[in-house]
Order: sequence, then structure tokens, then C-alpha cells
Amino acid sequence: MSHLLISGGTRGIGKACVKLFAEQGYKVSSLSRYGRPSGAVKGVNYFKCDVRNPDEVSNAVESAIKKNGNIDVLISNAGISVVGLAQDIEFDVYRNVMDTNFGGLFNLTNAVIPYMVSEGHGVILAVSSMWGQIGASCEALYSASKGAVDAYVKSLAKELGPSGIRVNAVSPGVIDTDMMNCYTEEEKNVLREETPEGRLGAPEEVAETLFFLQSAKASFITGQIIGVNGGFLI
Repeated sequence: MSHLLISGGTRGIGKACVKLFAEQGYKVSSLSRYGRPSGAVKGVNYFKCDVRNPDEVSNAVESAIKKNGNIDVLISNAGISVVGLAQDIEFDVYRNVMDTNFGGLFNLTNAVIPYMVSEGHGVILAVSSMWGQIGASCEALYSASKGAVDAYVKSLAKELGPSGIRVNAVSPGVIDTDMMNCYTEEEKNVLREETPEGRLGAPEEVAETLFFLQSAKASFITGQIIGVNGGFLI
């Protein structure tokens, strides 16, 4: 039975992943700042962990391995966004966004890679954003953090391929999660109109893509940023 370790597993895309992988018989370890949520998925082990803190990440990874064995699949999903003019972003906000969105991936991979290398296999997946590919006005910092994720994924794929480890990212478009709460319904409708599919995406659709990418069906896919955006970037 394979072991999935996922960050940000209590809400949105992460929650959908936890549910899907657990239903498919995976041992699932979820990391988040909130620990075990009220709507916990049966059989899932929840660990309280701030991915910005490398010591907390290292300790959580060790605890997850003791509980569920070596990690076969890592999904770095925890992320936050900030909307506003670039010139108005304060330094502490910059640090929080970068340390969560890119730093979380950095800390998680640093903790997990040695175990995967020793086993000679593994899959690392990151949840990025289409704004990391093209940038977004009034979301410059968020876009930059996701652009860093994309570059790191490609670099790790080259570095870890000889060790039997595949590394990819999904790049969601406008997905109907808590992160959309900062938008008005009118703004959401504009985004729907700009999406060829004519709707917002569902967290479960991103989770299904991640599940495919970690499966044997994707065994020759690595270093890719897979868009799940309803055609938004066409």
C-alpha cells in the first residue's frame, strides 16, 4: 500500500486529494497548520505542521514515516494568495507568501528526497497556478511565488530522474475553493466568461489530475507543468 504525504490537506484541492487517495486505498498523511480538521477523512493521519518552518516539516515527515512507512508520493499543496498593487505589498507579506508557496515546497522536498533516493523511486508533485506561467495584474507576488515553483519542479526533475524519482506540477486555473473568497460574484462571472469551458473548475478535477500524474500511467512524464484551467491560457 502506497503512502501519500500532502501539505494543505484540510481545504480545497488538498482536501479533495486526501479524500481521493484515501478512497483508492493509499495510506495518507496530511500536514497543515490546523492539524486534524472537524471533517477528517477516516483512516487519514493528520499532523500539525507549518510548512514555512523546516524543523517542523522535518519532524512531521519523520512522524508520518513512523506511522505509515516510506513516502511514495509527495504533494506540495499548501499555499496562500494576496491581492493588491505590487508597490503596496509589505515585506512581511512578501516573506509569508514566498515562504509558504515556494518555501513549503523547498522544505518538504529537502525532507523527503533522501528517503526517496534511498528507495530508488518516488513521485513529487506540486500545486502551482496558471499565474505562475503568465503573471497576473494585482497578484504579482503570488505569481512570482508560483513561477519559482515551476522552475524548481523542472530543475528537480532533471536532478532526480536518474534516482528513479519523477517531479511534475499541476497548474490550476480558476478553481472554486476558499482562495476565491476575495473575489465578488461579479468578478467570478468575468473569470467564467474568460474561461472557454464557461465555468470555474472543481477541486476534485485537480485532484484527479494529480492522481493520474503519480500513477504508473504517467511513468514517462516528468518535469512538466500540467494545466488544469478549462482552456484559460489558450
